[in-house]
Amino acid sequence: MPLTLADAAEPTDTLAELQSDARAVYWLARSTQTGSMQLWQWRAESNKPPCCVIENAVGSRVNQYGGGSYTLLLDSILWVRQHDQAIMQLDHRGADHCWQKRPKTAYGGLCADPKRQRIIVVEEDQQGQRLVAFTDCKRTDNNRQVLAEGADFYGAAVLSDDGNYLAWVSWSLPHMPWQRSQLHLARVTATGKLDLSEHWDFGAAISQPQFGPRNALICMSDHAGWWQPWQVNLTTPLCLSNAPVDHITTPWQLGERQHAWRNDRQLYCQLHQGAAQLYRHCGQQVEALLPTPGRVASIALAKHGDYAIVQSATCGAQLICFTANHPNRYLAGNVTNGLVTKNPAIAQWLETPVGKKGETVHGFFYSASVSAHRIAPLIVRVHGGPTAATYPIYDPLVAYWQQQGFHVLDINPRGSGNFGRRYRECLAGQWGISDTDDVIALVNAACARFAIDTTRCFIRGQSAGGFTALNALITTPLFAAATSLYGVTDALTLAAQTHRFESGYLSWLIGERPLLARRSPAYQITRCQRPLRALFIQGGKDAVVVPEQTQAMARYIEKQEGRAKTLLFDNEYHGIRHPYARQTMLASELAFYQQDG
Repeated sequence: MPLTLADAAEPTDTLAELQSDARAVYWLARSTQTGSMQLWQWRAESNKPPCCVIENAVGSRVNQYGGGSYTLLLDSILWVRQHDQAIMQLDHRGADHCWQKRPKTAYGGLCADPKRQRIIVVEEDQQGQRLVAFTDCKRTDNNRQVLAEGADFYGAAVLSDDGNYLAWVSWSLPHMPWQRSQLHLARVTATGKLDLSEHWDFGAAISQPQFGPRNALICMSDHAGWWQPWQVNLTTPLCLSNAPVDHITTPWQLGERQHAWRNDRQLYCQLHQGAAQLYRHCGQQVEALLPTPGRVASIALAKHGDYAIVQSATCGAQLICFTANHPNRYLAGNVTNGLVTKNPAIAQWLETPVGKKGETVHGFFYSASVSAHRIAPLIVRVHGGPTAATYPIYDPLVAYWQQQGFHVLDINPRGSGNFGRRYRECLAGQWGISDTDDVIALVNAACARFAIDTTRCFIRGQSAGGFTALNALITTPLFAAATSLYGVTDALTLAAQTHRFESGYLSWLIGERPLLARRSPAYQITRCQRPLRALFIQGGKDAVVVPEQTQAMARYIEKQEGRAKTLLFDNEYHGIRHPYARQTMLASELAFYQQDG
């Protein structure tokens, strides 16, 4: 059965932020009506289906990308209300009230402290960030306590099981959390303050601290070249898995959890050739839990089971309960959609040499649903970040384009996550050069190997990927047109207008102000001698790439006698979430590509 436009508009990140307690498991699920995240619950050992416990939009806006939007405290749930960033409580009776709300202040990375009946959060306002503890404002007038400040940014804190120790990550400009960060450990006193603080700085990126048995502090650090698990509160830090692969993804959000450690077992993932496998380690046995590698978004360990949100080649996001000696239980996600199982993502690994000796660029190729002897047009997708990544997983949009007669190439240019620190750092000072070279090289390799209509190659990119897509369109006649989804067009303007989290990133990616201008599509187009075609898709409330950038780039193309179309969605942010808006943009995009048919 062919996919509809509504099917194609379904996002792949429909489940997130998995947590558990002694009785239940919780997660965020994207509403099919609004595109916002809602909180769901499933009670362990229950025959009842999962239920939605918070229908309001749940979501942090810390660093614009959020994360750690809720936590479980005793018999209640503390959560961040998306539209105003208020910290709300849902008690065991189903009643809710506000714990904290401040003007122009965002909260995220929520961590429960049941021993002191409070939560620890990352607080962000116009002055910066800090770690803060809150108790219920109904219990005391002075319910806010600052625990740590002075750094530019803070990662989500984590508390030891006995409540005696707190660990967190911090970093400061111009670094991003995947470049260089510090790990902190402190004892929590009876009054809730922190003392006896220690910290570790390996000159690299530390992420996702977790406490294991006997308060072992385990983090992911890439100082040896890969994000690997290290126990650090020892005389000498100990690597717990020396496999030369990344064990987590690039930390864009707060509160991510892709490894967990308990007395009797450990749960962690490893990324090989851009695909994640989930492993369970019990005693001397190591078990791979996924039939085929894909993507592991979040995990949780509980006495009633091991849980993970995963994506695979045959379906979108799923929440799975892995129990010993029993079949896996599928709790949420795309588990019954016949369209999914009939359209598995058959990705072909594609790699070609680029840059210095030994360097390569790679991606995943999906063939059009046409005869093997018939050439077909190509759509190239460049992910955002640019340190994010693409995976060989089922994406209804890719399947839809395949059914419409297009090949699809997902590319991981140098700088992408999931391939080690060296691959990410290949982009240092080279954004606008190496990423463009990578796209051209991999598309040429695809054209040499597959039946591609070289007169109808299109490229699309979101956010940072829009920057690459537009530069590639301008640089080479290889592409007939480009689609920029809330993409960067003017790095110099972006540096002046973007939010604080990424305010130092462009210096690392490109360099000083003159280079910021020269590497940008807005500048490059003045040197282009042919008319260009581009489609721009933009959120009106985007604070990362502001709408003025997109509108200016469209005008530049039209001045050069090209054709530019802009779709502006007034109520969208950095990313198009509402189902109707997504269907509208994809219908326009398909028509845009078919104009050359």
